[in-house]
Amino acid sequence: MLHEYKLPSLGDGVSGKVTEILVKVGDKVTLEQIVLVVGTDKVDAEMPIDAEGVVEAILVKKGDAITEGSLVMKIKTEASAVASGNQTPKQPVSAAVSTSTSAVSSVPVEVQATALAAPPAVSAAATTGPLRTSPLARKRAKELGIYLSDVHPIDGSSRISYKDVVDFVKKKLDATSGSAMSGTGVARKVLPDFSKFGETERKVQTNVGVKTAEAMAYSTQTIPHAWISEKADITRLEALRQQYKEQVKSAGGSLTMTAILTKAVAVLLRRMPQFNASLDVETNEVIYKKYINIGIAVDTPAGLYVPNIKQADQKNLTELSKDLADIGARTKGGKITMNDITGGTFTISNIGGIGGTNMLSIVNWPEVAILSIVAAQMEPVWNEGSKVFEPRMMMPMTIGWDHRVINGGDAARFLVELKRILEEPFVAWL
Repeated sequence: MLHEYKLPSLGDGVSGKVTEILVKVGDKVTLEQIVLVVGTDKVDAEMPIDAEGVVEAILVKKGDAITEGSLVMKIKTEASAVASGNQTPKQPVSAAVSTSTSAVSSVPVEVQATALAAPPAVSAAATTGPLRTSPLARKRAKELGIYLSDVHPIDGSSRISYKDVVDFVKKKLDATSGSAMSGTGVARKVLPDFSKFGETERKVQTNVGVKTAEAMAYSTQTIPHAWISEKADITRLEALRQQYKEQVKSAGGSLTMTAILTKAVAVLLRRMPQFNASLDVETNEVIYKKYINIGIAVDTPAGLYVPNIKQADQKNLTELSKDLADIGARTKGGKITMNDITGGTFTISNIGGIGGTNMLSIVNWPEVAILSIVAAQMEPVWNEGSKVFEPRMMMPMTIGWDHRVINGGDAARFLVELKRILEEPFVAWL
């Protein structure tokens, strides 16, 4: 018989474009084989076939707009080889982030984390008994970093399907991103005609750029920002880093200043939990998180991404170095997943490898603080004991914070304590 393969749901009202066709006419396909990649403004979704047989016809081409129910291809197959009608329709088995098309991964502000935080309302028809979960649903939920206890079958059945997991994520993301820029009251102005003054060129802004712009605008318009700066003498710390970097390298990591900062900040967040929090403006409550997931801003050709190191406070310096090397490589290679970019509690932005003398970063909402680091420089520092100026490696640091949650005194204490840890690492163990 001839089976018609139609595009499964990408989420309510979500459409996309065909970015890859992985089979050709005459190819044999097996059940759940990936045959198509569809790019949306959220993810690149790999689409599995719901039958097995031989590809008879492909009815779409690369670049075509496509939506739920679009006829994709025809498969010549035996009736028994088609997924039975009472099975849950197979959905995209992978929504791995791609730096070329993903808008979800591009958002350095943690819209996603908040979107996934609250479980959806349970359908009135939902079963009260224990829920079964399909293997694909369990796999995808683990990849996306969500709890299956938050997901409920839409039709009230006793089985959580892959579609239920995907729909849960997309519904939450769509609801949050759709409302992120509403109610700001900022009027848009029309640009002047620049061509009157000389030659110009227009380039379409990437999804990463668009989402980053929206997130940064939302953060600056809703959070009362404040900043304070300090310098840490890292002369001794840099010597220790050089002394032990080969040992860490042999273990598969890279002992960078970012790794050291991640360890030091993780220690501080345990001592000063107000920096590891979020503000619920609806209830006027501060949410103190018991977990510490430190986000690291990563500069890529496609834009700025902020993956985070999970449970950073529970890892030693070598483990953090390995994790940072891994997540940095995957981010730049377009291999990060939803789990990598959601759930962050505090952000570090280190542009020391590029330069700069100071940086005032925008708080990564819904977090309440961000640490900015710029290039360390040799400076003459007065030694009170010897009464002479000495050359010391000084690293500028700036903490930006949400003034609704954190006051200036606490911010100053945070930087002073961070300075102490960096200048005398033993302080972190006391």
